[in-house]
Amino acid sequence: MSHASILTSSFNRISSVCFSSRSPPGGLIRQVAVGGFIVGHACLPNHWFHLGWLLLAGLFASFASHAPSSGSRSSPDPGVVLTSAFLLWMTLRSCWHGFNLPDEAYLGLFGAGLLALFCSLLWRPSAFDSSVRQIGLLLGLASSVAVLVSLYAASHRSSLLFPDQRLHNLLVHGGLNPVCTGLIFGFAATWLGTLVDRSSPPTIRYGIYAQIILLYHATFLSGSRGAVLASTCALVALLAAKGWRKGFVPPFAFLAISALHLLWPLFLFEADSVSPPQGHSTSLPVPIAAALERGDSGRFDIYRAGWLAMDNLWLGTGQWGVRSLWQSHLHQSPDDMMTHLHSAFFATFVHGGIIGVGLLLALASLGFRRAWSLAVKGDATWFVLFSFGCAGLLFDGESLASLTTAPRFEGLLFWTPLIIALSKESKTSSPPSLAATVPIASQM
Repeated sequence: MSHASILTSSFNRISSVCFSSRSPPGGLIRQVAVGGFIVGHACLPNHWFHLGWLLLAGLFASFASHAPSSGSRSSPDPGVVLTSAFLLWMTLRSCWHGFNLPDEAYLGLFGAGLLALFCSLLWRPSAFDSSVRQIGLLLGLASSVAVLVSLYAASHRSSLLFPDQRLHNLLVHGGLNPVCTGLIFGFAATWLGTLVDRSSPPTIRYGIYAQIILLYHATFLSGSRGAVLASTCALVALLAAKGWRKGFVPPFAFLAISALHLLWPLFLFEADSVSPPQGHSTSLPVPIAAALERGDSGRFDIYRAGWLAMDNLWLGTGQWGVRSLWQSHLHQSPDDMMTHLHSAFFATFVHGGIIGVGLLLALASLGFRRAWSLAVKGDATWFVLFSFGCAGLLFDGESLASLTTAPRFEGLLFWTPLIIALSKESKTSSPPSLAATVPIASQM
C-alpha cells in the first residue's frame, strides 16, 4: 500500500469521528487531549509526556466518539481542503524516494500523523466554545508557575538570569531553549490579554493582569527578539480588532515592561549592586546590548545555504535526510543552532518548493480572513493569536507539517489559532473526510 493510501485512510478515520456534530463521551476526553497538549508546552517535562499525552488521549477521544450517520453530504470546506492538501503535499514530497527513507523520516511521519490528529480534534467549534477560554486561562496559569519556578531557581544562582544571561523554563527539559521559552510565555500572555475585559469580576481581572505583566517580564528576560516582535504584532492586531478603549491594558503593560527593561540595568549598575557581564558595556542595558551583539545569529547564512541547496524551486528538497545539503553551504561549522532552517515559512519553501509555500500562503490567507471575520463579530482571540504565531515563526520554527520538530511549538503558535478560526467560521456543519477532498485516496 502506498504512503498516500495509508495517510489518507488514517486521516479519514480520525476526521469522520472528530468532525462529528454530536457530543458523545469522547467530547470531554477530546478537550482533555487538546487542553493538555496546549498547556503542556509550558509545563510538561519532555516530549514523551507532551506528545504521548496527545497520542493516547487523542486516540481515546477518537474511538470513544461516534461517527454521524450517513446523510446529505455538504460541499468540502475550503479550510479542510487547503489543510489536507498542504499536509499531504509536504508529507508525500518528503517520501519521494519510496521506502528507502532515512531514520529521521519515521519520526517525521509520526509527527505528521500527530498533527493530523491534532487538527481533527480542534475542528469542533461547538465542543470548544465553552472550554477554549479555560484552556487559555490554564496555559497562562501554567506559564506563570513556570516563570516563578524558573526565577526562583535562577535567584539561587546569584543572578536573575542563567549563565547565558537569558531566562530558561526549568519545567521543560530542565531548561528550555530561551527562544522557545520567550515565544511560549509571550503567546500565553497574549492569549490572556484577549480574554480579560472590564466585565470580568475584579478578582479575576486583576489576577489576569498580574499574570500578563509577569509573562511579558519573562518574555523580555528570555532575550528572544522573535518573541518581542511577535508580541508587538499581536498587540497591534488586538488594538485593530478591539480598539484602544477595550484593548489598551495588554499594550500598556507591554510598554511598561519594555521601559522597565530599558532602565533597570542602568540603575543597578549605578548602585553597583550588579556588575555587568564581562564584555558588555554599561552604556546600554544588558538585554539590549546582548541582543545587538548577537546580530542575526547566523540566520542569514542559514537562509543563504537553504536557497543554494534547492535544485528544483517548484518541488523543493523534502523534509527528511536533506540537512547535509544545505549545511554544506555554510561558511562556518554547524552548531546547535544550525540544525534546522530557523523560519517555518522559509523552511516550507525549501522543503516543499513553490507548491508547498503556495499552499501554505493560501491556507494562512484564508485563516486570516476568517479570524478577522470572527474579530469583527467580537471574538478577537484567534486573529490576535494567529498574528502572534505568524510573526513568531518568520524567524523561528522548523516545520509546519509535523509536531516532532526540534522547537515543537509550531502546533501551538500556528495550528491552534488557525484551525479554530477556520472551524468556527466554517460554512459547513461537518467537514468532509480527506477522501472527498483529495482524489488520490484509495480504499484500505
